[in-house]
Amino acid sequence: MTGSRRLILLMVAGLVGLLGLTWLDGVYAQQKRQKQAKESYTRPKPREPIRPTIPDANRYQEDKVFLENADSLYRPANEFEEYQIVKGQVKFRQGNMWMFCDSAYYYPQKNSMDAFGHVEMQQGDTLFVYADRLYYDGFEKHATLVRGPSRDKVELKNRKVTLTTDSLDYDVANELGWYVTGGTLDDGINTLTSVYGEYSPNTKLARFRDDVLLVNNKDGYRLVTEELEYSTETHIATINTMTRIEGANDTIVTTRGWYDTNTDHAQLTARSVITHRDSTNKVTWLEGDSIIYDKRTRISRAYMFRDIEKAQQPMVITDTARKVQLIGGYGEYNDSTKSAMATEYPLLIEYSRPDTLFLRADTVMSLMRTEYVWPDSLSRNWSAETRARFAEITDILDLNRGMDLDLALLPQDFRAPGYGVRKRAEVNETPAESADGLTLESGEIVENHPPMEPGIPDEAITGNEASAPEEGRRVEETVAASGPGGLPPRQHALDKLGRDSAYMVPKQFHVAKALGRARFFNQDIQGVADTMIFQEYDSLLHLIRKPVVWSGERQVIGNRIIVHFNDSTPDWAYLPESGMVAEHVDEDFYNQLSGSVMKAWLKDKTIRHLDVSGNVETIMLPQEEDSTYSKVVNAESSYLSVDFDKGKMEHLRMWPEVSGSVIPVNDVKRNQQFLQNFRWLSALRPQRQWYGSRARWIDELGEIPDELEQWFNEPEAIRPAPLKPSEYKDQMRVIN
Repeated sequence: MTGSRRLILLMVAGLVGLLGLTWLDGVYAQQKRQKQAKESYTRPKPREPIRPTIPDANRYQEDKVFLENADSLYRPANEFEEYQIVKGQVKFRQGNMWMFCDSAYYYPQKNSMDAFGHVEMQQGDTLFVYADRLYYDGFEKHATLVRGPSRDKVELKNRKVTLTTDSLDYDVANELGWYVTGGTLDDGINTLTSVYGEYSPNTKLARFRDDVLLVNNKDGYRLVTEELEYSTETHIATINTMTRIEGANDTIVTTRGWYDTNTDHAQLTARSVITHRDSTNKVTWLEGDSIIYDKRTRISRAYMFRDIEKAQQPMVITDTARKVQLIGGYGEYNDSTKSAMATEYPLLIEYSRPDTLFLRADTVMSLMRTEYVWPDSLSRNWSAETRARFAEITDILDLNRGMDLDLALLPQDFRAPGYGVRKRAEVNETPAESADGLTLESGEIVENHPPMEPGIPDEAITGNEASAPEEGRRVEETVAASGPGGLPPRQHALDKLGRDSAYMVPKQFHVAKALGRARFFNQDIQGVADTMIFQEYDSLLHLIRKPVVWSGERQVIGNRIIVHFNDSTPDWAYLPESGMVAEHVDEDFYNQLSGSVMKAWLKDKTIRHLDVSGNVETIMLPQEEDSTYSKVVNAESSYLSVDFDKGKMEHLRMWPEVSGSVIPVNDVKRNQQFLQNFRWLSALRPQRQWYGSRARWIDELGEIPDELEQWFNEPEAIRPAPLKPSEYKDQMRVIN
């Protein structure tokens, strides 16, 4: 009984306790709600901003794209693909590549992200890429950058290199960026544009395709091609396809080689052409299998391929201004001095006239020489009367008589009129006679001018000071000015027409040189000589050392031959150091003439007059009226003069004394048939086949026969005989 009571009491007590706890819990909850309703203050902000974080991971994984910073992060719920939306100062990193943007979609599982607004990629402290949008695949390490509202162009910057385009793909692993919709690369030296382009910040190499244009930022020259390789470190462009380089005065067309745009030096390793254009729009072409071009020195060197497996074509220099073409295995052209040179079997073609001239030698050179000439206002055509009066002047005194001038202190070897002159009106003293027989004035003022022509020594025109009065003499200082083209200082002098040389102006003239076994050919005249030099300035062709010239059946041989041209046509020839003229007449008979000095005058390519002085020897077969030859005339004298009519001898005169013999043809012995040292050198005569208007590079003119080698290796057969002073004066009077 007692146990049952205790159990009931315990149950009642537990029930009362449970009801009390329930009541207390309701009271506490009511008080809490009342307390929360009465709170009105704001909670303080956290001391550090709350940043989105990703689960702990290895932050040094090279292949993982990490979100380093963002102002906000949002992860959409119930999306098929897991991604995060981040905004505000967004920063990503993969290895040493940092990526910044305004907002992005981040795909942690795919290791990629899409960035928007003020996108920037940064690798180290040298590579920066700017765009409006970025699509990045972290597994492939591939970025696609596109322009947009925040940045109207995609820019890749690597030190001084800037690549600009609308859309750029960049391979982070290989450090290579490329575009396919057109772009521009600028490295400070050049600006390159193309449809397709790629650039590697690591190797500094760029490649371009389709409508490639390189423009030099300094000189403005242009390189146009369809494919190009370029180094932003060395600024060298490598050419592998048809390319055109256009400058202010030069144009290069090539298919292979390289061009250093920093030093303006190029090496072209395929058949190439360089066009040089001067201020008057005259063009010179240089063509070769391989060319070395230096724009700074303006010198180009061209080569022919030596490899027999390659197509071999000669180097060609074409001067359209002078109508000269220079061909050879190797050549040089200096655009600054307008000079050219060719070796290795060179050929010069001069096509200014219908009768084209072909010339070969071991070395052929074409130069420009600057000389002072009279301007057009002073080089007028004089009347026939005036020219006749000037022609009558034979010495300096004749000129003096026709001028209001007195000559003073003129030496015997005075070279040109007008040196050392003064006005007669200035003389008041009684004239005195000098030792030289020239009229002198006491107390005169002497003008001792150096010569006008370059190369004449001053002593050639200096006065005889010992014969002049000492009182009142003074020498006027030379008025000199530096001349162009390396000319000596300009001097004042009067010429035969009374013109002051101070009014002369510089002008360039052409000089052509053929050095070593030279030989030339055209339809009318052919010749050989060890050296040939032609000067446009004085229109003289010099044939030096063992020259031989042929025209028709005539042969001229001497130690030196000088030919003067008038409008590209020879009008006189001069042999100053002994010569021999021979003409084939019949079978083994030749008309022969030799002498110490010879001069011949020509008209319409036909000899009109011939003068010979000193040791004249001749063997002739005069033609009878029935056109037969019956006798041989052998004669010797000191002087000879011959007039020709239509190429046939009309008058012959020999003086002062003539010795010789007349022998019937049938009685002529072998030793009476030829002059001493006579040789008919037809084996040396240049020959050439004709191919119409096409010039053939290898032909008979180029071949060097054994006879020609032997001829130039022999000692000179004809030597000038020594002359006495009186004979020399007589000789010069006859020649002039």
